[in-house]
Amino acid sequence: MELLRIEYETGYMELIVEAFFPCKLPVARKIVPLINRYCSNEVKNELLSELREMAGGYQALCNMYKEKAEELPADSPMKRHWKVQFNRTEILRKRMERNIELVSGGKTDAGKKDA
Repeated sequence: MELLRIEYETGYMELIVEAFFPCKLPVARKIVPLINRYCSNEVKNELLSELREMAGGYQALCNMYKEKAEELPADSPMKRHWKVQFNRTEILRKRMERNIELVSGGKTDAGKKDA
């Protein structure tokens, strides 16, 4: 899904999924009600699938950055670099997880809320 099109009574909105998500919580709280109200379940499921795939990519990057940092000596400048990369990516991963939770109505794949 490249574009998410939300059609409502007075017009429509198109979001470039990879550019828009993960969005910050205040933005998500504004857009999710529109998605839930005006998008079909099929479109929401497709969006959730795309968001979960993106979250998996962030998780893979986090793992890679963490491994690279752990391989280096404590005083290495590159260790600091990889830790910074990990922290930035972890923020995006957590933001994506919150976006997924909001779009799915608080339900995860297992039907439980994440802690």
